[in-house]
Amino acid sequence: MKIILLGFNSFTGSSISEYFGSKPGVMLTHVGRQKSALHQVVKFEVPGNISMLEQSVSNLVKQLSLDDSIIINCISMGDVDKCEVEKNSCKIQNHLFVEALYRNIKKSKFKKLIHFSTNAVYDGNNAPYKEISDCFPVNFYGLTKLKADQFLLEQKDPRLMLIRPITMYGKVPEGGRPNPVSMIIERLKNNQPLTLVDDVLVNILYVGDLVRAINRLIEIDFKGLINISGDEVYSRYELGLKIAKLIGSKEDLISSATSTEFETIANRPINTSFDNTLMKSMRIETHKLKQVISKLL
Repeated sequence: MKIILLGFNSFTGSSISEYFGSKPGVMLTHVGRQKSALHQVVKFEVPGNISMLEQSVSNLVKQLSLDDSIIINCISMGDVDKCEVEKNSCKIQNHLFVEALYRNIKKSKFKKLIHFSTNAVYDGNNAPYKEISDCFPVNFYGLTKLKADQFLLEQKDPRLMLIRPITMYGKVPEGGRPNPVSMIIERLKNNQPLTLVDDVLVNILYVGDLVRAINRLIEIDFKGLINISGDEVYSRYELGLKIAKLIGSKEDLISSATSTEFETIANRPINTSFDNTLMKSMRIETHKLKQVISKLL
């Protein structure tokens, strides 16, 4: 198996690298903007100027051995508030780069292009969401991700796989942004109080389960769009109480607030939890938080 991993040092990319890098018979090419002590890296960074994008992507593709390769794109600007402020960068990384990438590889003999969408394409008013649910993003991040999804689906290329994960948690790579679970654990371990919203709901997903889902979907040569999520639905406040109980920390360190009490730049959808029936029909199962928490400690 030949895998080309774009954005290998991202949260998702680092887990994909660790999983597939340990599998026998896998030839893994790492593409990213940083060097690595563990891997040879094809250096690439999405340019901030639209006029440079096509040539930059073309130069990258010429360095890659595309025939029979599975290309996994983990390049994304995922800070929702930052996307609202830096809209040009967000548009280039989350939308226009995806289009340029496909244009530059479509005539080659690549085996599969795996692209990651987001639960932020939904407005949060009609949960649980299926793959066929209408998409109405409430922030610029969700809009750019939706436009990339729509572009890829319009190609009707059987080599394209769109995976739409929900809010993920797991081990934070060096220099990476905290995720909800890692942040809560760190604060509780240090006896620091924290206030968490009690009216925004998702069924969180362990990143290790996402990686195993990718492997399964490659095995069955899945085509099109699929939503991937865990089964447990939490507000951040409920999640905090659950984690405190699992790690034996003080629950009274945690207080609740509504989302309107938090100042954010971008709007957030209230409930984007998934109906993961399609996922389960593919024999993809996920872990509960209590099964994973010891790994995170």
